[in-house]
Amino acid sequence: MRRGAAELLRFGLVSTLGLGVDLLVAYGLAALLEISLPLAALAGFLAGAALNYALHHLWTFRAVPPGAGDDHARRMLRYAAGLALTLAVRVAAVALLERLLPGRELAALAGGTVVSFVVNYLSSKHFVFRPIVRRAPELR
Repeated sequence: MRRGAAELLRFGLVSTLGLGVDLLVAYGLAALLEISLPLAALAGFLAGAALNYALHHLWTFRAVPPGAGDDHARRMLRYAAGLALTLAVRVAAVALLERLLPGRELAALAGGTVVSFVVNYLSSKHFVFRPIVRRAPELR
């Protein structure tokens, strides 16, 4: 399997696992602990995002070899920015598809999910988990 295709497959598997954790945590908190659904959804989203970050870093993109001086704080900030972009794109896509496909809410949600998956993959690959380029120190 080509490297890019294998990476995309890993991304899809990790994203699916993260979505599962997201929904299980949200549902568990809401149904079992009777936490409000919006708060439970937020907790689920954060749990899924945390799992996705760790697995994308370690497996999907194999971002930095161990000991290479990766700056997790900056990468996590880029990840948060990528998630914000992904969420904004999903909401906009769902709103647009809802207008284009009246009465087909599930299709609008599914379409928004597909569009946001692509945006999430591209932002993760080219912004969040991009290889760190070390510059040689300047000689004076």
